[in-house]
Amino acid sequence: MQLPIRNAAILAVGIMFGGVCATAQAAGLQAELRSSSALIPAGTAGAVAPTAPAGAIVAGTQAWACDAAQGFRPIVPIDNTTDPILAIGTASRFKLPISPTTTPATCGQTAMASNGTAYITQAVVDTTVTPSSSRGVLRAVIDPTTGTLAGPTAYIATTAGLDGNQPTAVALGPDGSLYVGFLKSGDVKKIINPGVGTTQIVQKIGSTPSGHPARAFTFVGNDLYIASIDAFSVIKNATSASCTGGCNATVIFDGFSGVVHTGITSDSVGNVYFAVAGTFSGGSQVWRYVPSTQLYTFVSLGGADRNGADASNFTFAAGKTNMLAMDANGNLWIGDDASNATVQGAGRVWTVSANALATLTRGNFTAGTNVQTIFNDLRGPWFLGFTTNNFTITFFADGTFTSVGPVDSGTWTIGPPNVVQSFGNPQCHLTFTDAQGVVLFSADFIMLNLDQIAALQPWVSNLGTPISGVMLKQTP
Repeated sequence: MQLPIRNAAILAVGIMFGGVCATAQAAGLQAELRSSSALIPAGTAGAVAPTAPAGAIVAGTQAWACDAAQGFRPIVPIDNTTDPILAIGTASRFKLPISPTTTPATCGQTAMASNGTAYITQAVVDTTVTPSSSRGVLRAVIDPTTGTLAGPTAYIATTAGLDGNQPTAVALGPDGSLYVGFLKSGDVKKIINPGVGTTQIVQKIGSTPSGHPARAFTFVGNDLYIASIDAFSVIKNATSASCTGGCNATVIFDGFSGVVHTGITSDSVGNVYFAVAGTFSGGSQVWRYVPSTQLYTFVSLGGADRNGADASNFTFAAGKTNMLAMDANGNLWIGDDASNATVQGAGRVWTVSANALATLTRGNFTAGTNVQTIFNDLRGPWFLGFTTNNFTITFFADGTFTSVGPVDSGTWTIGPPNVVQSFGNPQCHLTFTDAQGVVLFSADFIMLNLDQIAALQPWVSNLGTPISGVMLKQTP
């Protein structure tokens, strides 16, 4: 819901939210960096750093990942510890070819049946060297206990033209069909009997929101949850026989409208985890959504290696956190690559343990807070009406400001609010710092409309006594 307050005079004396579910959002967990070029010693035999890891599966204790440089390969340990540093394996006996040529394809999401049959989407490939018969969705057989390659590989639904729309999202439904989404189409299709033959029947069941490209799928029961380029959505009862083209996805208002959702997965108890690009924060974010309660919990923004190195700089790559997967033990696997596959070995693989995930709080009815909306709006002159100081400040896109008042210039930063309110309005935390590096004031704000942003509660600034107030755009 939108907060029904529009009176700046009321706002100027402070807005207080007492018992209105104003629960502080959890600070999140620190993921552990498990695989990167910085962790793998140069010249390690049979192992390389990941490149834009996308889909992943875990069979027994063996993880496999779609790697843009190596293809679909096992994730291998490079030391003898019980919790080792990891790398992408390159030994020929482990290679699962996804192209008959030496040019590797870029993988998308993967899925695995309980019997070990794995399905790998091939989103982008060099078509000059790889024929259409070797593109699309690949089926392989992996031993579900040992995680070793156990059978032949084959492209499926080869007569359905799936390769042309670049399949990148895939999930196995409880009906046994394989559901596929695309980078060049908003269609949601299912492959019937994907484990048998290579020319299966393919049916369209519906579309993503506004028909925009999909990035990843996951099922909870019969409901198909979708991460697409601008929404988090669901097709309820997607496995129904009546879904023959018109079962379109319904947007779930997670607070990240218009923002790229790059990855999605679910666990054995029905929790949905999704990754969303965070351009204002410099990194992607991973959130948990519980369909039964409609509550969101912030999971992680990044982490560090096990030595805690560079923890402040290790955040998930914005818009490039494509790999999300859950293993049988409830551990969350995350993969990203800031280079977008343009630099071999620039990718990373992270994990968040099941024990850590169990410590997360119950959550809130609001996840993202549409900080991007406020970020985009803060341009040009705004009037700041506070109880102690009134002045005009001009915001610039490079994060600087100038003002007419007690401070001439400085920088501004924006991020998620410290306390998430149970309203649909965009919310953020704004900090203003002068040219000498002194924080002038820092507080949570809520957007009432595109021309009005208000402080959520009285707060103390370096300009004097406790203040509260409202910001009004000078040139609406």
